[in-house]
Amino acid sequence: MISLLFAALMAGAPSADPAAAASPAAAAAPAKAEKTSDPNKLVCKKEPVLGSRMPTRTCMTQAEWDARKQDSRDQLDAAQRNIPLISH
Repeated sequence: MISLLFAALMAGAPSADPAAAASPAAAAAPAKAEKTSDPNKLVCKKEPVLGSRMPTRTCMTQAEWDARKQDSRDQLDAAQRNIPLISH
């Protein structure tokens, strides 16, 4: 029983050749970069709602998601820079 399990694991194990192991990862990287490069692609995400257990589904283009993320970062940076000093 154990020998069958070991044989199945070895049959599915990747080869020790680094060139063969790098090619699937290299092929997957451009595909992923290609996905995020289209700013007009419609992307839907589930966002939590304060006071509710049901998340809402928000759909925007990738460019709008990127702009929203940058606006959030800018607002956080501005809020952190404008912290008043507390004098005791």
